Amino acid sequence: MRVLYDVLRRRGFSYGRRERKPFVAEPVRVNGEVALTGVYLSSVSKPVPHPNLCWKEVEAGSPLSFTYHFADAGLVRLFVEAFAEDPVVEEPACKLSLASISVVQRELPEPAPGGRLELFKVRFLTPTSFMFYGRDVLYPSPVRFMLSALKGYSTATGVDAKHAVDGLVKTVEAVGAPRFKRFLVDIGEGRLVPAFTGEVTLALHASRDMPLLLAALKAAELLGVGISRTLGFGRVLVEKLGERGRGGELPEGAG
Repeated sequence: MRVLYDVLRRRGFSYGRRERKPFVAEPVRVNGEVALTGVYLSSVSKPVPHPNLCWKEVEAGSPLSFTYHFADAGLVRLFVEAFAEDPVVEEPACKLSLASISVVQRELPEPAPGGRLELFKVRFLTPTSFMFYGRDVLYPSPVRFMLSALKGYSTATGVDAKHAVDGLVKTVEAVGAPRFKRFLVDIGEGRLVPAFTGEVTLALHASRDMPLLLAALKAAELLGVGISRTLGFGRVLVEKLGERGRGGELPEGAG
């Protein structure tokens, strides 16, 4: 995310820590593979660096890829122009040189009818954390997940999701046993925040809001869920299941 901020500053854009931002980020990929870093394990006395996910050594010359999702087309243009004018970014740990850049316009799904009961497996691919009135929610809460997905979809499309939000307790539930692990993540300047990865199978029950719920659920793959999405948190993969669908294994390396 620091690369994005540094490039946007060339055009005079700066964002506060708590300011709503018109973009979300995916974790950096090294040779095409997501590189999760900064993960610590909780302990009674003090955090312990995760043996595999705390640091990532990258050889000089290895290709790194950064993926950002913008909600503002004008900001995309400024970002591309700034990078094209000066394709080198100096960071404390290294110097990055632009090899290529591509832009793809994505359309969010439209609300569409669903069945009487829809099942989905949701995998939390990167550290995720929800909030409930200022308190951390560190498990795949079905209500917190759908609330975040609906809010993200409503913000991006302008669709009024209030009625669907009000009825969530009757329309979504986790079936089977959610699988997840908790840990701490270094988000910079020594700040460790709690998060989780894992998976959950969600059941959506038929209601007049089903079309909107299905659209928001699918859009969550692009928009992310939970807090700190500009740091790569809350990236999810959503898979539709049959009525007998079951959850699978945790993502490889999930804490």
